[in-house]
Amino acid sequence: MTIRAEVLPGACGLKSVLCASCADGLSVTVTVESACPKVQAMAAALGELNALDEVLRRPLVETTPARLAAEHRLHATCPVPIGVLKAAEAAAGLALATRCEILLEQST
Repeated sequence: MTIRAEVLPGACGLKSVLCASCADGLSVTVTVESACPKVQAMAAALGELNALDEVLRRPLVETTPARLAAEHRLHATCPVPIGVLKAAEAAAGLALATRCEILLEQST
């Protein structure tokens, strides 16, 4: 299965487009297009992900996307690493490919 995901990070405006592909329900390849040089560096180091390990067996901070985000010094609240995990999860058939959002609004 192949999943396409757009990640709109907010104030920086550097949208990322993710494409996660999985043929066997386990090994996921994620490609990332982004104007952000830090996201590009993280994406170049991703390699193939084991969906079961990344999504179901490891705590968030031990996942490959989270580890690489820290290594490449992405902003702490950058949603791209979570987007990589969500796309990988759906591509492997471990979750439905449904919309997920974080909507921030200033209240008075």
